[in-house]
Amino acid sequence: MELNTRLDRDRFTWMSRDLTAGDRASMLVEVTAPPLPRSERVVATNLVVVLDRSGSMSGDPLEHAKRALCDVIDRLAPTDTFGLVTFDNTVDVVVPAGPVTDRTRLKALVQSVRPGGSTDLAAGLVRGLKEAHRLEATDGVRVLLVSDGHANAGVTDPDVIGRKAREYLDQRISTSALGMGLGYDEVLLEAVSRSGAGNNYFAQEVGDAVAAIGAECGELLAQRFLSVRLSVVPGNGVKDVRVLGDLNVRSTDDGVQIELGSFTAEQTRSVVLQFDPKQAPKPGRRKVATVRLTYVLADDLGDYSTSQTVWAKVAGPNDRPARIDRDVAAEVIFQGVQRHKRRATDALQVGDIDAAKRRYERALRSIRRHWDTIPRERRPEFEKDRALIESTLAGLEIDSGPMAVSYASKRMSADIAGNMRTRDRRRPNAC
Repeated sequence: MELNTRLDRDRFTWMSRDLTAGDRASMLVEVTAPPLPRSERVVATNLVVVLDRSGSMSGDPLEHAKRALCDVIDRLAPTDTFGLVTFDNTVDVVVPAGPVTDRTRLKALVQSVRPGGSTDLAAGLVRGLKEAHRLEATDGVRVLLVSDGHANAGVTDPDVIGRKAREYLDQRISTSALGMGLGYDEVLLEAVSRSGAGNNYFAQEVGDAVAAIGAECGELLAQRFLSVRLSVVPGNGVKDVRVLGDLNVRSTDDGVQIELGSFTAEQTRSVVLQFDPKQAPKPGRRKVATVRLTYVLADDLGDYSTSQTVWAKVAGPNDRPARIDRDVAAEVIFQGVQRHKRRATDALQVGDIDAAKRRYERALRSIRRHWDTIPRERRPEFEKDRALIESTLAGLEIDSGPMAVSYASKRMSADIAGNMRTRDRRRPNAC
């Protein structure tokens, strides 16, 4: 895989005694998976679905989810594995994870699921993770959690449940989440998908769940680069590092670690880092960071890595002004817009509509203020954000009732999650 790093300026004025936030160095890190040569080895797809069968799923939600799972089974090969765990206030392993050798039997088991009682989401997820771990699949397993409600039994704390998903990443088990309708807890499902380095889907209509589950299966079938991880160790020229955006980040003894999940061939993902500088004693080079990329290639199950050391040039008093990398600067602006959207969503989730509107307006002002500096090929994604925010504000002006607020919150949360999963700077219209 290819690792590229770019700073937002070609030189920095770090000799000043009074360094401010404006002196921070921003770095764009791009990770690109190469095309794959033909391989004789068939790489297995391993999927364990954790399906909410609580009473609120009765009727169309559960029936559409079961139909989607039957479609997935039809797409899997005998060398692939599939498992199904269901939960309400109790947990059942309907399909023990194993090879897809008898599709008719597996689909009959899926269709046998019936709605039940309350929602012990944590117990269902933990059982699904254990079922995935039981496979001991060296080429990775995806757990997909499907729910339409709030956890109201057992452990309900999103941070605790998210940490459980994170614990399984080292076993190459990632976790995605699909929220159905307007009643589910987006905070909890976001915590699960972010901590589990997976995807986060929002299916407003029950029919949308079919497309979302199909998309998850399609991505799994194409994945070949597993457990992709960035490790960042700040250099002696800076004090600390922060990661912009809703990513799975953990602190280490010497820096941070970012879980990027799995990649398909020729996929690119981008991450933005910011560094607070130390005062430099003289002009010259200052070490910003060492960035290391590690991953597993599914075709041979080998561990691979590459790394780069990034240096910044400290300008002297007579040096020319810095040249700005407009693409890196645009990504920083984009992440700032996502941050405002996230804060607005947080406000909506607690019913503070006025605070949410103020955050949305700040996001729009940021887009307008920086519009002339954004490269033309980057503008479509900003236009998309602007249209979404404007339509959300207009909708809240017309209807600020509970259902409308829930819809706005979930729609924006899903959009933010999608943006963070598709930061492909090499194809400007991707997003």
